[in-house]
Parts: sequence; structure tokens; C-alpha cells
Amino acid sequence: MRFWALATGGLLVWAAHFLGLYLLASVADVARDDAGAWRGAGLAFSLACLVVAAGLGLNAFIRSRARSDDATHGFGLALQAGAAVIGGIGVVFQTMVLLAPA
Repeated sequence: MRFWALATGGLLVWAAHFLGLYLLASVADVARDDAGAWRGAGLAFSLACLVVAAGLGLNAFIRSRARSDDATHGFGLALQAGAAVIGGIGVVFQTMVLLAPA
């Protein structure tokens, strides 16, 4: 289970980011107090998700530098690095909505 959790970790971060921003936008719509504060909370959450995705990619890179003859291990690390890159790109593009003028 740990293999698949790490291998698809970047995609899981992307999914959690989507859900988190959706929930923040829903609460901000109901609260209607200060749009700037909700936008700031969304940006902080996006930054945290981007740091986690970058950490997963860095983890895969560091672990791939250690020699291992196990093909499954190498495949998992390549999958983890790819999912971290795709997840990071997804987080950035979802965050662009917060940066657009209202």
C-alpha cells in the first residue's frame, strides 16, 4: 500500500488541493465578509500543497540516486516523480483563478 501511496502521492495532493479550494470558495461565498482574507487562505493552502508535491518529487529524486536493482522500485520512483510534477502543475493552474482580478 505504501508503494502506491508514494507513487501516486502527487496526484493525491492535486485532488486534495482541488477539494480544499472548492471548500474554501464555498465557505467564502456563504460568509461574504472579506474576499481578500479568503483569497489569502486559498493562496496559503495552495503554497502548502505545492511544497508537499515538491517534497514528493525531491524524495523520488533522492531515492533514485541510491543504487537499486529492483525494477519495481525504479518504476515506483519514476511514477512518483511524474505524479509529483503533474500534481504540481495542476496545483499551479488551479491557483491561477485566485490571482485573477475580481
